[in-house]
Amino acid sequence: MVDLICADENGVPFHAASDCVFDCAWGSGENDFELTLYDGTVLPDRGLVYVDGTEVGGIVDHMKDELSDGVSVVTYSGRSWHGMLAGKVLQPDSGQDYLKVSGPVNQVLSNLLARIGLSDVFKVRADSTKTIPTFQFDRYCTAYDGIRRMLAANDLKLMFQEVDGTVWMYAQPIVAHDDTVDSDLIDFSITKDYRRTNHMIGLGKGDLRNRLVVHYYADGSGKVSNTRTFGGRDEIAAVYDYSSAEKDELDKQTKKQLQDLQGAGAVDVTVHDGLSLDVGDRVAGCDHVTGLTVTAIVLKKIVKLSGGLLSVSYEVGDAASSKTEYSNYTSSSSSSSSGSAGGGVSLTAGRGLSISGGTINAEVASEDLDSVRQVAEAANKTASGFAAQIGKANQTAEDAKNVADAAKTVADSAKSGMMTDGERSKLASVERGANAYTLPKASTDVLGGVRVDGSSIVSVDGVISAHVGDGASGKVVFPVGYVVMNTTGVDPSVDFGGTWRQLPSLGCSMFERIG
Repeated sequence: MVDLICADENGVPFHAASDCVFDCAWGSGENDFELTLYDGTVLPDRGLVYVDGTEVGGIVDHMKDELSDGVSVVTYSGRSWHGMLAGKVLQPDSGQDYLKVSGPVNQVLSNLLARIGLSDVFKVRADSTKTIPTFQFDRYCTAYDGIRRMLAANDLKLMFQEVDGTVWMYAQPIVAHDDTVDSDLIDFSITKDYRRTNHMIGLGKGDLRNRLVVHYYADGSGKVSNTRTFGGRDEIAAVYDYSSAEKDELDKQTKKQLQDLQGAGAVDVTVHDGLSLDVGDRVAGCDHVTGLTVTAIVLKKIVKLSGGLLSVSYEVGDAASSKTEYSNYTSSSSSSSSGSAGGGVSLTAGRGLSISGGTINAEVASEDLDSVRQVAEAANKTASGFAAQIGKANQTAEDAKNVADAAKTVADSAKSGMMTDGERSKLASVERGANAYTLPKASTDVLGGVRVDGSSIVSVDGVISAHVGDGASGKVVFPVGYVVMNTTGVDPSVDFGGTWRQLPSLGCSMFERIG
């Protein structure tokens, strides 16, 4: 009977649960747990759960309470010990391109825990005396992925163990379970492809005869180049459509698409109960009839606790055959737990699938998303082009608005000089030709216009005057009987000619023309 220990955030245990269902996994793609308690125990926020003396355990992050027909079921979930590392990111120091470490593995692990702020959660145990040569982490990788890669590069695996309230983190050598493994504990299947796609036609930018086209070929060993090897019935061609690609990108992706199809077959591996493995260990199986041996790496470990009974299953991958003719095999591997050591049903999962108990899970590998990523990149480029066109259209609309505003300003300024409705109505009532008037010539009977001749009769500032003679003297003509007054007393004949007589007057001199 195995109990699940429940502790507070400081690691102080307060309950041992057996009436529960606990599912915990760590390794590739999954580092969490789910716990359902049926005995009414309530776990605190940031509480810890673990199986004492093992690497099974984690921290509570979420709680779900379901009450149905008066029965309460509380479910907790959170990160496994491995998942706590997966929730941290290793960043390069300021001014540095990469984070690099070196030294005794235990000291390196301690420094990394301090760097990500987990020194109060995990303690490093000196199980290995190995020294890490200079190791460069990927930029901004998770602490879990980075540490596992660092250890694997030195043939080490990452381990945890809870002992008396302390969670220890340490490194141990990777174990290769080869000759020690009973062949009945590992099943595998190998499929060989005698012929596969060997001609890839890449289609890039352009339309019809102007479309960019490239050709790549694979030879019998799977090597990809621009040299054609197969023809006739041995040729198997396919088309790769990347409509937004330029020449360099189309060459790169078309070649990669064909390379990805050059596996010589597939290897599926199933690990049964009875093996004690850790993530990172290697397992092997042999078919004594064909002489083929398959080796696979443990990618994930799944532990389930129900009613006090503990079961363990594994997911394995990166399988390879020991025979040269199968060296290009791509592999997809899984593990399943059989119902009992003596029988039950054994299932084998294909690529991207895993089996745990009676549950089949599907995972999508990053390479499977290449085509989706390429479509997304093409869509992004198209969207960028549309965005540029929309930007230009917005600018044109803004320019048009400015022109309209300017026109409105001109119209508003001219509005004061325009006729009103009343003025237009009055103008409409005037007969056509009403202003077509011709001034008649003046005569003794007709009042009209006269024209000066510029000599005897002249016009000066609108005043018409008659001159004596030809007008050259500039003297004004006064008819007989006209009276002229002046203040000088000079006879007007001096200025105007003719005969004048002086009349009696007061003040001014007055003269009358008499001849």
